[in-house]
Amino acid sequence: MKKEKAIYLVAGEPSGDFIGGEVISELLKLYPNMSIHGVGGHFMEKFNFKSLFPMNELSIMGIIPVLLKIVPLYRRINQVVEDILFKNPDIVILIDSPDFNHRVAKKLRKKLFKSPIICYVAPTVWAWRQKRVKSMARDFNHLLSILPFEGKFFNDNGLNTTYVGHPVIPKININSEETFRSKYKVNDDPVLIFLPGSRDSEIKRNIKPFKIAFIEIQKQIPNIKLVIPVNKKKKPLIDKYFDNAIFISDESDKFLLFKEADVACATSGTVTLELGLALTPMVVIYKLDFVTWSIVSRLAKVKFVSLVNLVLNKPSVEELLQSRCSPKNISKSVLEILKKDKIYFNQKKDLQKFKGLIENNYMSPSKKAAETIYNILGN
Repeated sequence: MKKEKAIYLVAGEPSGDFIGGEVISELLKLYPNMSIHGVGGHFMEKFNFKSLFPMNELSIMGIIPVLLKIVPLYRRINQVVEDILFKNPDIVILIDSPDFNHRVAKKLRKKLFKSPIICYVAPTVWAWRQKRVKSMARDFNHLLSILPFEGKFFNDNGLNTTYVGHPVIPKININSEETFRSKYKVNDDPVLIFLPGSRDSEIKRNIKPFKIAFIEIQKQIPNIKLVIPVNKKKKPLIDKYFDNAIFISDESDKFLLFKEADVACATSGTVTLELGLALTPMVVIYKLDFVTWSIVSRLAKVKFVSLVNLVLNKPSVEELLQSRCSPKNISKSVLEILKKDKIYFNQKKDLQKFKGLIENNYMSPSKKAAETIYNILGN
């Protein structure tokens, strides 16, 4: 029987909790008797895990909300550090939430904590504020990355890195006998997906140019069907702009849609990776307020914003950012994909390559992560 191990995980938001639950499931196959401690939510709590405190206390976004909660957050950082030192686990796995977790790692190092500290999901230091990589290399023993191009950057900067794959991969690869077109009675009509973003500010900025663009698209392709995947809470922000659009909120329906749609117009973010894995041709749009854009555009160290272009290191997907995010440019780019076979099939070919790079000879990301952790522990 394998020696019992004690493992400590910290997740600060639902996406990290999902990753934590998946990794625990795989680690239990390697260490059936391991003890699990830390901070997490309902995915992690399925495995005889009791969170040190409610995870939602850490799920805070935005500068102002964080400042308002700064004292309680620092109190929780110290509580986690003290709990880790008391329990003295064999390994600590800090999942995403860098503003919280990287401070935990830094304090543990100052306390001369000896066990390996793993960062799972890297912050985008390769895109901006690259100096942060030096403190990461000092405070972490290993990085489990979810994007293939991150490995070289972090390894070159002194942080041992293993690419394990993106957690969305298993969701995209689920096979279903049901089809989106049959379920929603779309038949053979061309399908355009609009993904305006998840935050209110994103939705409000992106919806206006797209609405005008869609009028022109509809003039040229009258039978086109517009489908908008959206959180139910965000639907009132969108549905008043579009007559006869199909709105979906079920995640499994969303992934069925991605596999069957003809083209997508998507706000830059994780959704572009999901579309890429589903081989859905796309146009990427994004608008920020003037001040934020001025700062970000000066600090950014990358040529592209969409994950497809970043991974392929080429402008495969059209990126319409800021002033280029106009109704004219949106309609032109979408119609080119729908009407010009060369553009459509070139992007399809690129997306096949993208999918291959992301899936990394397909192994479950959580299984790859668990095996890496097993090797780090030397068992």
